[in-house]
Amino acid sequence: MITDEAKPFLFKGAIPGQSLTNSPDSKYPWEGPPQMVSQREATEKIFLDLLKPENMETVSNLMSDGMPVADVAQMLLMGGFSKGKFNPDMMLNLLEPTMYILLSIAEKVGIDPKITREDDEIEIDDEDSTEEDLQNADEIKNVIGKGGRFQDAKVQKISPTSVGSLNIKEQLETLDTAKLQASLLEKRKQQLPQESLLSKTEV
Repeated sequence: MITDEAKPFLFKGAIPGQSLTNSPDSKYPWEGPPQMVSQREATEKIFLDLLKPENMETVSNLMSDGMPVADVAQMLLMGGFSKGKFNPDMMLNLLEPTMYILLSIAEKVGIDPKITREDDEIEIDDEDSTEEDLQNADEIKNVIGKGGRFQDAKVQKISPTSVGSLNIKEQLETLDTAKLQASLLEKRKQQLPQESLLSKTEV
């Protein structure tokens, strides 16, 4: 039975197969060739976009508010896919490096982030990269869940080698987040519960 609350939304979604009736001249961005086919190029683009002050503040606030790093990464990558920047396979391969970049930002800002919604155990490789690690840097460490959706993708291991470029790792290590740290600290102070005047008693 359809509830009264649901009725206004019944016909607001796309009709199944509607995209097949669209004009070939008005394709969605993801229906054409992707803008980036190199994982290294895509990783560097994501990194440079996250370095923009407004973007870094947004993702830092999300992680500070308890949004899992995996969810933030998936949100960013779904946005890139919807704009036609990369295809679904590339989007899956970018999940680990994007999570690594976000975790590095969280560490620099002073956030103790939640990695996944289910608190799955994920191995985080903080050791210096060995030659074997570098050889396996392109190995896919993501697993699609039973639902077959990108939102169900899991990362088994997060390694510094996933970002590929040494330049990215160096910039992450020297990232200046003093202003962002101060902003988050001020936000936390404002969120602290204020003592009620009614609870005060005179001596």
